[in-house]
Amino acid sequence: MTRFGLHIAAMTQRIALPPGPISRYAALCAAILAVIGLSGAAKPPPLDPFADVTSWTYQLQSLDLDRLQREAGDMLVIDFSQSTGENRPMRILTRADVDKLKRKPDGSRRLVIAYLSIGEAEEYRYYWRPEWKDAPPDWYVAENCRWPRNHVVRYWLDGWKEIMIRGPQSYLGRIREAGFDGVYLDRIDAYADLAAAEPRARTLMVDFVKELAREARGIEPRLLVVAQNAEELLSEATYRAAIDALAKEDLLFGVRGTGERNPAAMIEGSMDLLKQLQRDGKRVFSVEYLRSASQMEAARAELTGVSILPVFPARALDGTDPLASSSDERYGTPEYAAANCDGILKKAALGD
Repeated sequence: MTRFGLHIAAMTQRIALPPGPISRYAALCAAILAVIGLSGAAKPPPLDPFADVTSWTYQLQSLDLDRLQREAGDMLVIDFSQSTGENRPMRILTRADVDKLKRKPDGSRRLVIAYLSIGEAEEYRYYWRPEWKDAPPDWYVAENCRWPRNHVVRYWLDGWKEIMIRGPQSYLGRIREAGFDGVYLDRIDAYADLAAAEPRARTLMVDFVKELAREARGIEPRLLVVAQNAEELLSEATYRAAIDALAKEDLLFGVRGTGERNPAAMIEGSMDLLKQLQRDGKRVFSVEYLRSASQMEAARAELTGVSILPVFPARALDGTDPLASSSDERYGTPEYAAANCDGILKKAALGD
């Protein structure tokens, strides 16, 4: 018997009704509900939607759907579109594609989560207009030096929200239409790039994520919202309530250099914040970009010891072996940022 059926049975034992039609009616209802519980037809959803996730895959580029389907992981975090060649439009995944990925090789179910960058506009997306570079919309700020072709935005303005989250033709609406189990929100931390110019940047980002979560669950109540980075926002209870999980990049390594251990105080500070989410009964994942098998093993042991589930992809997130030198990591590394960027701006552009 399920917990639901046991609960109903216990209730009927505790409540003493006088004999007669009412008690017979109550007994009949309890019996029907118990049968429903036994059949599983009214089985409530698990409190932790990630309870069965013990391994996961994170890949955004070079999606090979057949290879991804052969992955044994319990969760896939992928792009919602697939490259069709250089300088060609990306193909948005169909519901049939996503349904196929939801089945592991053994036939069991897994979660398939769509990546969604909410703090930057990406030139390779369906919504991008080339003329925006010469005549930018009001929400446009600047190209991100660390990731060329990605542009920081004023995410609180209506024009950007219309593209991202409002209505069935928004990015969020298209993700839901394709049948994904949830969204994986990147560049929440873009608020820090704008804090000097907009003192309300942090609050506005919290409000944006909360609005996104309301829109998502208004479409589909079980649509999951996974945040990436910006763990400092976890100090706000309403933000924690809006998300279902958080993934932290470079928690142990990589802030100052690839494979370089982060300062102890930095790690401890992030861990303390992540524990707030764990105390709410929500899952924490981590993404470590390492090129050493021994570091991966040590990091895995350390993170799983504090109930954080790690993954170790190539920084290019292209499905290649992170231990292989062929992985394309020209951009996004701490070394690239230190050599070329000052925040989101190119160093050469600072004096312009």
